Amino acid sequence: MQLKNQKLSIKSYLDLSQLLKEYRGSHEENRTFALKHKKLEKAPTKLLLEWLRRNSFKIRGELNSKKYLEYLTSFDSIMGIMFFIIGFFVGLGLLSYNGQAPVNIIYYLLIAMFLPVFSMSISIFTMFTHGKVANFLTMLFPLHWVEKILTHLPFKNKIEDFKAPFSFEFSKWLFMERLHLFSMLFSIGLLLSLLLMVIATDIAFGWSTTLQISADSFHSFLSYIGFLWSNIFPSAIPSLELVEMSHYFRLGEKLDISMVHNADKLGAWWKFLAMTTVIYAIGFRFLFWIFSKDMLEKQLEKEFLSLEGVRGILREFQTPFVSTQSPKEEKHLEIKEKKEEKTITIDEKLYESILGWNFSSDEIALANDARGIKALTIWAVGGSNSYAQDLQIIKNMSGIVFLYVKSWEPPTMDFIDLLEMLIENRKVKKIQIYPLGTIGKHYKNSDSDVDVWIKKIDSVKSDKVWIVYNGK
Repeated sequence: MQLKNQKLSIKSYLDLSQLLKEYRGSHEENRTFALKHKKLEKAPTKLLLEWLRRNSFKIRGELNSKKYLEYLTSFDSIMGIMFFIIGFFVGLGLLSYNGQAPVNIIYYLLIAMFLPVFSMSISIFTMFTHGKVANFLTMLFPLHWVEKILTHLPFKNKIEDFKAPFSFEFSKWLFMERLHLFSMLFSIGLLLSLLLMVIATDIAFGWSTTLQISADSFHSFLSYIGFLWSNIFPSAIPSLELVEMSHYFRLGEKLDISMVHNADKLGAWWKFLAMTTVIYAIGFRFLFWIFSKDMLEKQLEKEFLSLEGVRGILREFQTPFVSTQSPKEEKHLEIKEKKEEKTITIDEKLYESILGWNFSSDEIALANDARGIKALTIWAVGGSNSYAQDLQIIKNMSGIVFLYVKSWEPPTMDFIDLLEMLIENRKVKKIQIYPLGTIGKHYKNSDSDVDVWIKKIDSVKSDKVWIVYNGK
């Protein structure tokens, strides 16, 4: 059940929502995770996605995202194919030519330009309104009612027991993104039918209207429509001569004799119709689709960070697990002269190297975070490491070396061997051994533990070695 995709998506949103209901991790686990991914500390979304990827196996049962996306994919596939086919057959209907009367371009323009522009105008208001107003506007689109009908199809039953935790705002942008995508597919089908009919048949185009519109006025109107491509593709703008000769009237159900004589020229309208479809029905829809898709992604990220439980996890990512300040004022202990000579407080905040004897890298990072210490490199020594691995690590040490040990575990001969290797490394100037207390005691070491370590370290007889007492 591992997630491979780290990009924010509906899938990752649903998976995180489901995971947070079953598992949120402890402060210690979350802080350790954040310390291991320092590069993502200023990118909370990416950090959460990585946390989701690492913990997704803790989701019990089937992923809700799988059920929902199977439904959505099936639904969108049906809708996309359906809109494309409808667009194709609407185009065939508009371009049907029986040889008795030319194809009226006004019908085609109504579907290829006027309706898309009107639809996109309504969608602009829908995009920038909220609540009941936006809900009412979405009901004006046929897609809304088609979706209502298709929800009764059998595959809908697969998600009856699952309700997606999407807000109305997110659902609105999801609707708008799909609306423009399906409308664009409809227009592509329309364009394909136009090109197919032009290639396969000999179509004569014309224009006719009951309104008293002169050829000059209609030509000017067409020039306004085509101003976007007039400089790039001027031949796709019909000339005044073409407009005049293609004007026809239905009176008497006969064509003007001049149209019959110029039938071969009337097919030139297809370039204008094709460019109108490409620019207004497909091009503008594509821009609206890109904008809706971008807004959908932004809304998704906003809701991803607003899921219940996310703020608490982000706070645990940013907050040290153990406070760097002691809850009580420490009492100064009476220590012997020898102890004073061998104990120091932490006099550095940035060490070149920090070692941890029988500690994991995660435990070392968490201890550093709790004590406000930073290191250029962190190395785990002892434990499962082989002698050769520890030796190679020791050879790379230099300057001041900070070494964590477990205060409650007395020094063993293996540890003394490692310490002697550090002492023998001429590049190492000082070794600060910190007997680290337990997490429950805020990592503070005790007098008795320090005494044990001092007595043992004293036997090494090296001026390089010092014991860190209580860290502050």
